[in-house]
Amino acid sequence: MSRLRLPDDRSVDELPEPLRLAIAGHWRHRASAELGVAVAFAALLPRLRDVGAADAVVALAEKAIDDERRHGELCVRLAARYLGVDVDVPGPRDGALPDFGTGDEPTEVALVCLGMCCVNESIASEWIRSCWEAATTPTARVANRHHLRDEIDHARLGWAHLGSDAISASVRRALRAWAPRVVAVNRAEWMKPDEHLPPEGIPAHGHLSAAENGEVIDAAVRDVVLPGLARVGLA
Repeated sequence: MSRLRLPDDRSVDELPEPLRLAIAGHWRHRASAELGVAVAFAALLPRLRDVGAADAVVALAEKAIDDERRHGELCVRLAARYLGVDVDVPGPRDGALPDFGTGDEPTEVALVCLGMCCVNESIASEWIRSCWEAATTPTARVANRHHLRDEIDHARLGWAHLGSDAISASVRRALRAWAPRVVAVNRAEWMKPDEHLPPEGIPAHGHLSAAENGEVIDAAVRDVVLPGLARVGLA
């Protein structure tokens, strides 16, 4: 896919310097996170193949690796745009996949899909959609729309795998027991405040307030994640 063209956006230059620095810090942090997720998807891909995941699920995992790398590159460009100088590409945040200690590879892979895709990427999709809806400036609108398009597919990867014949009855029983903990851990991570942004957010540039963030995350769990778990027999 071709490189996303950022719009000519005077609103970025008109921001007070402290807010430009805050947003740049956010995007540099996001770049490291996105690149770390690319590493995680790269580690997940061969394990999906080994447990007999459907071809459509494997294809979504292959796509996700490229998506997340592209997201990391876009985040670096956004940081540079707000900072006004070139920004080095950061190292990826730790992309190691969790070990749940079940001793069963199909269960381990399913749990990774549950946490990383069904829960985390579903929350991310709703969160980015809310950031896009709040944004009024061209750069924020374009960037969030670009991210959102791919995050939805990353959530679909997880739901498709957990809803497929590759999940045995015994794995499904194990997932049912784990699901509340996996949801709670991911929710807690999303609830952590962004250390770079002010609590009131910068809505015009796509950054919600801390209170709005919390509301969006809880709504995503209530309206997307929990119904999804019920749909695949995990609630």
